[in-house]
Amino acid sequence: MKKTDLSNCNISVKLITVSVIEIFLTVLNAQPAGGDKESQRFGEMLFKRRVRRATDCTGNFITSEMTSNLLLAAFYPADQLDACLNNSVLKTNLIELGHIAFSKDQLLILKRKLGEIYTNGLGEEQIQQLGFIITVYGPEEISMWNITTVETLALVIKNSPNLNTTNTIIENYLRGSGSLNAAALDVIGGTALCSLSEEQLRTISPSELKKAKPLDISTCTQAKKDIIFGIAKEAFQDQAGDINAYYKLIKPYVGGAQASDLRHLATGNINMDFQTFSGLNPVEVKKLTAQNLRDLLGINLKSLKENENHELVRLWVNSHSAKEVMSLGIGLRGGISAAGLGNFSFDELPDSAPVNSYGLLLSLCITLTGITLQYL
Repeated sequence: MKKTDLSNCNISVKLITVSVIEIFLTVLNAQPAGGDKESQRFGEMLFKRRVRRATDCTGNFITSEMTSNLLLAAFYPADQLDACLNNSVLKTNLIELGHIAFSKDQLLILKRKLGEIYTNGLGEEQIQQLGFIITVYGPEEISMWNITTVETLALVIKNSPNLNTTNTIIENYLRGSGSLNAAALDVIGGTALCSLSEEQLRTISPSELKKAKPLDISTCTQAKKDIIFGIAKEAFQDQAGDINAYYKLIKPYVGGAQASDLRHLATGNINMDFQTFSGLNPVEVKKLTAQNLRDLLGINLKSLKENENHELVRLWVNSHSAKEVMSLGIGLRGGISAAGLGNFSFDELPDSAPVNSYGLLLSLCITLTGITLQYL
């Protein structure tokens, strides 16, 4: 066959092919919306087949027996987990799958499948079973959950990815008439407790706080510390006669104590450690005398010198006379001068001798000035 004839043949084949495709598309699009839909179903079938081909399960389908295997995440990447895990298996074995450390992409697959199963939202039973899957639910989604029991609260908080989510969970629980009883306080703990409002904290009853495990309220605002201490003070009032026993119970909450409470504790030789002291209310610490501090800290009094640059120590020093500061007998420097001229604390100059002659001279001048002013 000549080259020209071959070229004409190729053109004819192309024209026939294009014409056949155009006829097929015309017939397919011409089918009435409410009538025979064979062509439409045929098109949908082709589309679904292409989708299935892209996400076919290339290994074994996941069975109930396989869901207890913690290595499942390594064997089934996200696309294969999607293809090889039937919704029925997920529904029946949600607890087991929720305990597997899947990646975020894999967890999102499980979340989507759960949305397909529970179209009206997750029930409290399913929420308890989510495990790690909770980490891919946002605060807005969690706010819609029904959390009414401490058991659900505990399971959800256990797998909460961050404090914001934990706060949403607690708010949800309280909104559902959940109370801040001892069991709830044990689950929530101190850090999350501090995120609650002052009004919510006031709902804690002394009897429930007394039954709860000690709470770390160090991250609370001073106002919240004050509220919790007031509740704790009432809760352990029956032990107030034995100051040492009382202090052991009240210690986690003493950051909210007033000066009168601290003076009471000081009479019991409690030997407060510096870490606890540093968490006290600064406004109340300023009201304490040197003797109060001596009685309050006992054998730990020298820790004030060891931590003399701590802001609470400096606050107390700068609020009391130099004479009272010196009366502690631990080498603390500073305080208000006798003439009331302000607070002075002399540190050695760089590369100076152990006895700073400049500091001594300045101290002498200030002292003489104060004496002179008193006789004018």
